[in-house]
Amino acid sequence: MSAAAAAAAAEPDADLAPGLSLVADVADVARVLRNLTGLGATGWIDRLSAPSRQSLNIDLQRADGETVAVQIVGSGRPVVMIHGLGGSRRDWDDALQTLAAHHQVHTFDLLGHGARAGGRTAPTLAQMAQDVADVIAGLRLERPVLVGHSMGALVVMQYIQQHGAGHLAGVCLIDQSPRVINDEQWKLGLFGSLTRAQAQATLGRLRGDFVETVARELVARCRPLAGAARPDAMTGRLARWAVAKLARACGAEQLIALLESLADADFRDVMARVTVPTMVVLGGVSHHYGGLPLEQYYRDNLPDATVRLYKASAHSPHRQEARRFAADLAAFAARRCT
Repeated sequence: MSAAAAAAAAEPDADLAPGLSLVADVADVARVLRNLTGLGATGWIDRLSAPSRQSLNIDLQRADGETVAVQIVGSGRPVVMIHGLGGSRRDWDDALQTLAAHHQVHTFDLLGHGARAGGRTAPTLAQMAQDVADVIAGLRLERPVLVGHSMGALVVMQYIQQHGAGHLAGVCLIDQSPRVINDEQWKLGLFGSLTRAQAQATLGRLRGDFVETVARELVARCRPLAGAARPDAMTGRLARWAVAKLARACGAEQLIALLESLADADFRDVMARVTVPTMVVLGGVSHHYGGLPLEQYYRDNLPDATVRLYKASAHSPHRQEARRFAADLAAFAARRCT
């Protein structure tokens, strides 16, 4: 799950339990709000940020009437990129050119994100895994490599749970645990400490007052920028305005339902079914999983794992060290995914 995720907020008061955090840093706020509201997703911002390499754009129709717009760049082994919560297909732009030199890269917005924000269908993990199935089937992709970041990695696991991995050439999972919630036997979930009771308490606060709960989180994230000073009243008003727009555009209830599905997800039993070569990329200073022994967990539990720890990266190594990530993924896909 991307706890860089959507609008579910950790309560900023120190005496309250942590919840599901929206963003790893303040710089992500505008990107997450844009991706979850669809603001500018098909406008001039989208055109300016388009990849320089020539691309092919195909609209696929899902059975429920939803349209999935897939951007295809390059040629060779198909690689399907699946962004995280609060992300969009643009999250992969910095890595596209290197990957597309040797592979056919497919990117698209998951249900409820980017150009598909505010749709009628609830964006659950199962629905997002269906997005992936529709792209693979609709484009008749043969033995693709699936790449998922954060929540996108959970989507990959959900897909494998439903469809198996035998028809895939490989998998790449980026900074994600197979189970978000921690308990007495499992300490590799979000923060290494988030319990089900804490998650439910945060979800309860979101149901009670979505705007205020998330706005308080955003204001709390501004405090490091302000030094010793507390954010002023204007900051609070701007945060509430932005979150109210988010709630109207994407639907607070749909977002809360998605967060519930992420909190309920447990794909530890899927690990043994990922029999194809798998590359795991972890951020050494990830706000979500940094310092946890996920590296050893994946080595021990994936049948064929290559694990990369990007010591200087936080939760998004594919954006924070895009050139290195693209080179590693391209080499993995070329050498291991035969």
